[in-house]
Amino acid sequence: MITRKNQNALSSQEWADLIDAINQTHGVAAKAPAYRAFVKVHERAMNPTDMQGMSWGVHTMGPMMRGRNFLSWHRQFVLRLELRLQKVHPAVTIPYWDAVTDRSIPEPLDDPALLASWGVTRDWDASLLPHKSDVTALNGFATFTAFQAAIEGAVHAGVHNAVGGDMETGSSPSDPLFWLHHATIDRLWAKWQKQHPSVKPPNMTETLRPTPLFGVKVAAVQNITKLGYKYA
Repeated sequence: MITRKNQNALSSQEWADLIDAINQTHGVAAKAPAYRAFVKVHERAMNPTDMQGMSWGVHTMGPMMRGRNFLSWHRQFVLRLELRLQKVHPAVTIPYWDAVTDRSIPEPLDDPALLASWGVTRDWDASLLPHKSDVTALNGFATFTAFQAAIEGAVHAGVHNAVGGDMETGSSPSDPLFWLHHATIDRLWAKWQKQHPSVKPPNMTETLRPTPLFGVKVAAVQNITKLGYKYA
């Protein structure tokens, strides 16, 4: 069982190992799955001209496309990158960035030279971040579908919009902030699940796509303890 910490609790060595693990998954010489594979699969999931990618149901994109697998898909997505990074440094975990409380970009991931080396662009506007009331409101939803729609909206989208740049595009995983943000989304879902233990997604038998990063049933990613991690 591993523990995903708040990013503000990471030691300098933990930050160094996380950044080094990310660096070692970049480039054409990186072993599969390389970092670029994670970026490309997310690009497909948000490309309206890619009908197969749209069929995965990852995001809500207008009135005709509901992200039925938003939470389950991203839980598996973050876990798969975490497991990949652990092949470089076994103790690495993906921390969570609670942007509602810590309303500035984590300093270790805000170094201009580091961003340039990753080819990451940002257009930071903290005024677009969600607020505590947006998170508190999530407690009022008693069905999975309503909760998922609510968290995908203001809480999830607000951080993407606040960071700007690549985080506002289908290539958002190219910015490592993506993973810290989605760890927070996953943490909020896990907390909601504890409060509503009998409430499940309506499509538990659907298989998340594509393989090989996915290929598991929605039911297989509902319990983070069974997946081998918890949140501090």
